[in-house]
Amino acid sequence: MSAGERLAGWLGPTADEHWAPDHVVLARRVLTHAGRLFVERGPGGEVVLTSPLEDMAAVEQRYPAWALGPFGRIEPEFAVPDRPGVYALVSSGVVHYLGWSKRLSRTFSARSGLGEITRQDCTSSRREEVCRLNRLIAAEAVAGRTVDLYLLLLERRRWYGRREGEGPAAVAAEILAETRGDWHLPE
Repeated sequence: MSAGERLAGWLGPTADEHWAPDHVVLARRVLTHAGRLFVERGPGGEVVLTSPLEDMAAVEQRYPAWALGPFGRIEPEFAVPDRPGVYALVSSGVVHYLGWSKRLSRTFSARSGLGEITRQDCTSSRREEVCRLNRLIAAEAVAGRTVDLYLLLLERRRWYGRREGEGPAAVAAEILAETRGDWHLPE
């Protein structure tokens, strides 16, 4: 075995070895592949994980499991458009999660989205879904699996929420009525 083959074994598959379909169809809606979600890795190729609440006293009694981590720093492969839309997280060809956002770029940004989880995120129940998704994407990376991001972009309109069935939440609810991923919060 050559040195290059040994190094490739340590670093895992190269970018050229990953394949994902260019779109998925969920409930007669087409979501387009927007790239992979990368989790930060250390110099040895291991996934870098953090737990912002780790050094706080009595953390286990005060906070739920979703707030304890571990979390990873996640960045999309390509820039995500600053538009409303529905997104799907797919791993190993299985749709695990379907969500919606008024601003997709913010949802997947490193600072205000699921890209990096802070101590403040862990202590706010409004950020539970973001923390859970970050943990699950980081766990997929630790297991050596890639998470692909698929998007259904919607038109930017000021009247979202005023007309039933027109906004990203309604479109996501329509898709979820037929397709339910396994990372969703129970109802």
